[in-house]
Order: sequence, then structure tokens, then C-alpha cells
Amino acid sequence: MARVALIKLFTGLNLAPAQLSGELLRAGHKSKIIYFKNYEDHLVGEAGNYEVADFSGRLYSIDGRELIWNCYKPFSDTEYELLINELRDFAPDVIGFSLYSGIIKESAQVTRKLREHFDVPIIWGGAGPTLEPELCIPHADLVCINEGEEVIVDLANRVDAGLPWDDIEGTWVKAADGTIIKHKNRPNIPLNNIAIPDWKRGNYVHINADQVKRGRFPQNLGREYPIMTQRGCPFSCSFCIESRYQEMFGKKDSLRRRSVDVVLEELRWAKQFLDIETILFYDDVFTVNPQWLREFLPRYKEEIGLPFWCYTYPTTHNVELLKSLKAAGCISITMGVQSGSERILRDYYNRPTKMTRVIEAGREIVEAGLTGFFDLITSNEFDREEDLRATFEFLLEFPKELKCVAFGEMISFPTYSYSLMSEQN
Repeated sequence: MARVALIKLFTGLNLAPAQLSGELLRAGHKSKIIYFKNYEDHLVGEAGNYEVADFSGRLYSIDGRELIWNCYKPFSDTEYELLINELRDFAPDVIGFSLYSGIIKESAQVTRKLREHFDVPIIWGGAGPTLEPELCIPHADLVCINEGEEVIVDLANRVDAGLPWDDIEGTWVKAADGTIIKHKNRPNIPLNNIAIPDWKRGNYVHINADQVKRGRFPQNLGREYPIMTQRGCPFSCSFCIESRYQEMFGKKDSLRRRSVDVVLEELRWAKQFLDIETILFYDDVFTVNPQWLREFLPRYKEEIGLPFWCYTYPTTHNVELLKSLKAAGCISITMGVQSGSERILRDYYNRPTKMTRVIEAGREIVEAGLTGFFDLITSNEFDREEDLRATFEFLLEFPKELKCVAFGEMISFPTYSYSLMSEQN
């Protein structure tokens, strides 16, 4: 049995550590999940008192406030000591980091500190190492490219057996002489084979504000259960990581959905063992594959019966489907709009959607009796006055019942096709 510590800097969408821990437990290993520090949002005038992660941006709240998101207080000596003590008590054989591109420098900082105290393999995985492995491998012993369920178990098995781990498929490895070994990618994982995520409170530690809290989820989880029934997306928006994954690993078979039986098995477990009130379906577009939904929704209502939220896309629903969602327990839904300019959607976002359809899709959400939200990117470098006017006119016609929590500016993440256009602009 190998002992694997999974560290996630900053709380947020917390699916990856839970999934990896579930895989390790099923394979007979032991794991501990440590969340280190919280993000905070602050007014622009106050943000100078905090560190700000890369690829952060500005949010404009509906009451007119201008905020900087992904701020954090610098890592303190006390917080480092708490982290080191938790790891010493656990005695890990492997330490893993789950990260995105915005926290490469912070993850490197913590990794350096841990190397002073632990002589074990350190693996990085997540969106950041997948998109920019060349920036990550100098800091880690190996980085995972793409999905990590099989990689983390393979690594744990080898460490447990005392075998070499420098030839694991789906990784880049830094050899003892500094040479970087780039192994071939693994194929996408059949989703029916993945484990139930580990949401057992006893495996969780949360360190923030010079305090450690054990057996407690990050506060943003609350009594809501996050789940994805599928991975991938049928669309290829230029600003989204899914389009980059399609370029890197192939679009064919990238959109995969778990069987209805497997999804309901996980939800039955969550309902039985966790104190949850609401389900959050984090599929990029939940409303694809009507045949799957026709099987899933009545069974969900009968076997789970909890209110839920999901994402939709303007061209993937109609009022009948939305009413079926509501009948099964859907209480709210979020639709991506992103711009009111068809020129911006077509030429820069790779979302060639007619605004008449977007407006109609919003009206269908209202007609179905759902609480609706929409996402809108209100600032990018390609907007002309005509585009801003088009968005303004669109908002005047779009159903007022749909809400937007905050308006964000475009963030150009590395290697995305939108970012390449931005660099060339």
C-alpha cells in the first residue's frame, strides 16, 4: 500500500483531488487531500494589499463594483509549518499537486519548500501541466499529461512495489541527470471505469489563515454535490480549454458520457453518506444527447429526487427538454451567451450562433419555469463600437428574468486559439 498526499492550492472547483483519491482507495492505497489557502475577491482599490494569481482578471458586479478575482494572502511561515506537519503525520510515499496554468509559480514555491523536508516523488497534474509541461517539469519529478486516474494509480503501484517509475505512459519525467523523458500520451479513459470520488471528510485537511481544519471540506462545497456525467464538449469555443484538448488529443471520441446506471450509483452513494441538498452537474453542456437524458431524468427523479443545477447551450435545448429537466428536479440552469455580437462570436470565439436563437433559447428557459442565469464576456481586445452596441441591443431584448451574477473580462490562457489570435493582434 502506497501513501499518496494530494495537494490543491486554493479552493475552487474541487473534483480532481476527490476523483484521484477515489482511484487510489479503490486500488488499495491510502490518500489524504490537503487544500492549501483560499482565493479571495477584492475591490480594485484594495487588491494591492494581496498577491494575485496569473491569468486573473476583473469582474464587474451587477451593482457596479469592480473586483479583482483570485487574490490571496501570501503564504505564511505558520501555514507552511501546518502543511509540513500534516504531511509528516501522514508520511507520504508520493506527493501530488493538482493545478492550472495560473498557479504554476505558487505550486513551484510550495514544492521547493516541501523538498526541504520530504524525499519522495512529486508529481504535478491538471490543466497547467497538460498545456505547458515544459514550464512545469523543472519543478516536479514527473508531470501528468491529460487525464490522471490511471497515471496516479500506476505511480502508486510502482512506488509500493519498489519498481522504477520513470517510464509511465502519459507523463514527462525528469531523469537524475536532468534529462526530460517525454512518454507517449494515454488514450482517453472509458468513463464507466472510473471510481466513485472520495468525499469522505476524514481524508480532508484545509489550511488557511494560519489555521488547519481537519475532516472538513472547503467552505464553497457546502451541502452541494458536484458531479460530471461526461467529459469533453461538442463545441470548440476558442477561449475554452476543451478546444485545446481537442487539438492536442483529437476531437473524435473526446466527448464521453458515463452510463445512466453508473451516474446514479454515484449519486445514490452521495445521498446516503453525505449531508447534501443539491446536485451540481458540471458537464460543459448537460443538455446534449437527448436519448441519454430521456433515460436518465425519470430515473433521477425516482431514485435521487434532489434539486439540481446544470449548464446548457443556446442550440442544445428546446422548451420540451427544459420542462423535462424541471420535472426531474432542475431548479436553475446557466447558459453561455458570451457576446451579443455575431461578428465576435463567429470570428473570434468560434461560436457561430445567431442572436435570434440565443434570445429564443432564453425565452424557452423562462417559459419552462426555470431560474435562468447567463454568462457574458463584456471586455475583449477585438470589440469595436459596433460590437458593444450589438451586445447592448441584445441585452435590451434578452429576457430580463435571466440573471448574470457578474460580468467578466476575457482572460487569454496559454496556448488557446483565442490567445494566439490575441498575441497576433
